[in-house]
Amino acid sequence: MRTGSSDELVSSKASRVLALQPSCVEFCPAFPSFFLIGTYSLQTDDDAVTHDDAGVEDEDPLPAEPAKAQSRDGSIIVFRVSDTQDLIEVQSEPQPSAILDLHFNPNAGKHDICGAVSSTATLAVFRLSPGEAQTQPLKHLKTMDISTLSGAKEPPTRVSAVLFLSFCWHPTKAELVGITTSTGHVYLVNLGSFDENWKLHSDPVITHTLESWCVAIRPYLDPAEKPQESGTVFTVLSGGDDSALRFRTCTYDTSSGVSDDPLPATMVRGHEAGVTAILPLPPTIEVGSPGLVVTGSYDEYIRLFSITSTSAAYDSPKPKCLAESRLGGGVWRLKLIDVDEDASHGYSWRARILVSCMHAGVRVVELLRTPGGKYEFVTIGRFEEHQSMNYGSDFQPGWKDRLFVVSTSFYDKLMCLWECRMT
Repeated sequence: MRTGSSDELVSSKASRVLALQPSCVEFCPAFPSFFLIGTYSLQTDDDAVTHDDAGVEDEDPLPAEPAKAQSRDGSIIVFRVSDTQDLIEVQSEPQPSAILDLHFNPNAGKHDICGAVSSTATLAVFRLSPGEAQTQPLKHLKTMDISTLSGAKEPPTRVSAVLFLSFCWHPTKAELVGITTSTGHVYLVNLGSFDENWKLHSDPVITHTLESWCVAIRPYLDPAEKPQESGTVFTVLSGGDDSALRFRTCTYDTSSGVSDDPLPATMVRGHEAGVTAILPLPPTIEVGSPGLVVTGSYDEYIRLFSITSTSAAYDSPKPKCLAESRLGGGVWRLKLIDVDEDASHGYSWRARILVSCMHAGVRVVELLRTPGGKYEFVTIGRFEEHQSMNYGSDFQPGWKDRLFVVSTSFYDKLMCLWECRMT
């Protein structure tokens, strides 16, 4: 069976050291040569000791609390990849708090809209317009904090220590996002037309007992649902430091907003440490499947689960781990590269995934469904020049035979451009 190139160790084509620690990176689907990097800087008194000051690295993405007061700030940097594969800085926008996650809107007509969440529980929305402003293409549209989003139900004094850790866009409803917090909560937020007042769904959709590291939204999971209803019923999945993958079905209507399934969130066991990444596979990848979800964990494993929507019958199949593979480092981020359903290649289908593996660097991994019905992960590419935690990686849209990837590492502030052969 052909599974792509062998486990190839690749080298960088370009690199540079950033001014602040990079925490996340993403290419713009509307302008594929441009990408954004969110950065993080911990400000402390001179006598305070942090992970960065002490030169200590571990698997915790949030620095330990020093004895004295501290604050976090950051920036969003716009880069362009030139025709000669040079990394050109276009714009740097200082931010009053650390940027912990950012993503462009996946919905048609909204690919130039980017959202970012921060260490002071804010959600900010930007528009990238290189054609309109060559030197300042990133325009800020709006920012709201958790207290304002909740209509002051969460007073500032109560939420001063809350961080927004990650977020995701709904794949078919451009105005709906999911957000996770350092207090273990997962919220849904309706952004409307982006410039009006946003509304936080009053109660958490899911609650973890520790930090909630990641969130994903997957539409029409229930096999009984029709494709045209895909934006109405959906499932929210989240991963926490409590080693739990949790999911819950929700219903969204533009007039009445979000309503939760009467059933509580379902917990999926099978991880030996915190769940840090979730990638729902396209629902069309396997007809009749209850839903396939790839996860990553601090325990260094990438896993494939079969998960049925909680709105299905009570006697529906329980979540099941179908495959797993140890990648040598905590699996912090997962990004789907492509899906191939051409059975002539010796497999029923293949999904290729870009994986940020913290201290182990970056992996390009294939997930295969064999003709015999088994699932397996195969590593086909590795990038290991980072000397620190790799939290951010993304690939340039529009690739053909070669995948161009920008990856970053946190403590050494290194950004690299490299390519992986995909034929």
